[in-house]
Amino acid sequence: MNKLVWSMVLNCGGSSIKYKLFNMDNESMIADGNIQGLGKSRGHISFNVSGSKTVDKEMPIADHTAGLQIIIDHFDGLMKNGIIDSLSSLLIVHKIAHGGDKVAPVELITKKVEAAIADMSVVTSVHNPPMLEGIRAMQVIRPNVPQIAVFETGFHTTLPEYASVYGLPYEWAEDYGLRKYGFHGASHRYISEMVPELIGSSATDLRLISIHLGSGTSVAAIKGGRSVDISSGFTPQSGTMMSTRAGDFDPEILYFLLARKILSLEELRDILNNKAGLAGISGIPGGDIRDIQKAAATGNARAKLAMDAFGYNIKKFIGAFGVALQGIDVISFTGGIGENNPQIRAEICDGMEWLGVRLDQAKNDSASGNSIISKIDSPVKVVILPTDEERIVARQAFEFWKKRRK
Repeated sequence: MNKLVWSMVLNCGGSSIKYKLFNMDNESMIADGNIQGLGKSRGHISFNVSGSKTVDKEMPIADHTAGLQIIIDHFDGLMKNGIIDSLSSLLIVHKIAHGGDKVAPVELITKKVEAAIADMSVVTSVHNPPMLEGIRAMQVIRPNVPQIAVFETGFHTTLPEYASVYGLPYEWAEDYGLRKYGFHGASHRYISEMVPELIGSSATDLRLISIHLGSGTSVAAIKGGRSVDISSGFTPQSGTMMSTRAGDFDPEILYFLLARKILSLEELRDILNNKAGLAGISGIPGGDIRDIQKAAATGNARAKLAMDAFGYNIKKFIGAFGVALQGIDVISFTGGIGENNPQIRAEICDGMEWLGVRLDQAKNDSASGNSIISKIDSPVKVVILPTDEERIVARQAFEFWKKRRK
């Protein structure tokens, strides 16, 4: 086999590690797994090889270093069994939320890149710090294995400046990088590549609105495969309402709460990350859309309000991005909610017939996998596409590495 055909995409959370291992000769996923409960008395390990479970057990796992060592030891076993040829041909890839304005979309991880990731941890406290732990743990476990960062903001570097600039002193953008960056870049990039295949159309000039609906949500305006606007901004916090995040709101509210000493800065941050959005309006902890739908169906008025506000938020971005694109050819749903919740899709599409959206309710209710769920005569096609962020991240990293090695 050629050198460097294995890409392991890592996703390190606060108490978890997930990975997918790809053979980059054909982008086939060879193995995947996750470790839950880092630092707790009982952690859980689940590893799969070619779709078959090979490890499923519970044991204490101290931290990210211990967890990653278990994964690498598992890979040693795969090598001995001939499933992979050599760990010397392994590339470690990290999907990083934010690197600010000091990094390119894809970077070889160096001290400078680490510093950029650390700098942005102040506004991506849920995402960047555990990823840094994973990076540093791998530097100890396999110091000679290349590590590459693929930034979620990278897909949105094509935004025109008038779409990314804030109405703030321009020096703040120049000095501190305070502008719109946009997130869920890997997901929106994947969708932009797959939609033309699904509908049998050229990507050239295709006007696509990509809606990523999960615990985090974002809406992207994509023209000819290039992002021209995105609902999220300087951080993943802004834009649409989310499970536990507020999305857009008047920033003077923060000043009001701080000036009146109603909440401290840290209390505000905790609420904005963990107790706002659907959870905040409904009063249902965690803001799981399924729980909120059930509550709304039983007459819970706050749950119903949360559902209505969620759908309305997304509709506003669809309308606004129709202007940015000068028309809409396709609306795509992806993410855990977008792929699996026909009620949410129907509520978002409801009332948008004037835009040319004609949903086929029967197709919407029965759809699974890659599907077109609009009526045949709908001027705007509506589709469902399960996203594959790890595959697109592995691809970006591998292409970067091949160019670097030439």
